[in-house]
Amino acid sequence: MFNRLARRFIFVASLFLLPISFQPLLALEAGNITMPGIEKVNINQADINQLSTIKGIGSKKAQAIIDYRTKNGNFVDLQDLSKVKGIGSSTVKKMMPYLTL
Repeated sequence: MFNRLARRFIFVASLFLLPISFQPLLALEAGNITMPGIEKVNINQADINQLSTIKGIGSKKAQAIIDYRTKNGNFVDLQDLSKVKGIGSSTVKKMMPYLTL
């Protein structure tokens, strides 16, 4: 009797706890999560040294971002980074927590 009651309790509790445990994953997918202790870099104002601190951006990609920004104006959306040569949409997705406009 006690085993059955305990299993039911665990099952019911898991129905409430599972949606809570998936919230960080959903926020990360949407690009809304911020990493604690990490200052976001403004891609419209950052210099080559600041851009190079972002994981996935070396000095060449940082310079490409600056060149694109100089030629085409400020970025309107973070997804516009995928227009820069050498940066794809998957790279932009990985860098989202570190970037701002």
